[in-house]
Amino acid sequence: MDTIIAKISGIPSSDLGGLLSADLNAWWEQECGDWDALVEGKSPEVLLGGEDLWNCMPVVDSKAVARTSPIFEKYFGIPLDVSLIRRGGYKSINEMIGDLVPKMLEIVKSKRAGVNSNRN
Repeated sequence: MDTIIAKISGIPSSDLGGLLSADLNAWWEQECGDWDALVEGKSPEVLLGGEDLWNCMPVVDSKAVARTSPIFEKYFGIPLDVSLIRRGGYKSINEMIGDLVPKMLEIVKSKRAGVNSNRN
């Protein structure tokens, strides 16, 4: 990851990607645990909405992804831009990370470039 981000977060560049990923995965484990406790032992047919609704749900819901904003802010110095979240969600946490982290990096770099160009 970029040294700009390392300066913002105070975390060495070599550790940043792994730590961000680990924090997002830890968030997802907690999120899954909370959800699983609500529906544990119930088959999709007996849940509100029935099997057709539950079988079409994304694994990582876009609304849940918005709750990762504090994690992104910890590493990038700005909250997650929720307009970047893929409508409908993601098939996996890794797909979410692979989609959002590069997008947020670009935003941070462009904001940082704007700040540096204003100093000249």
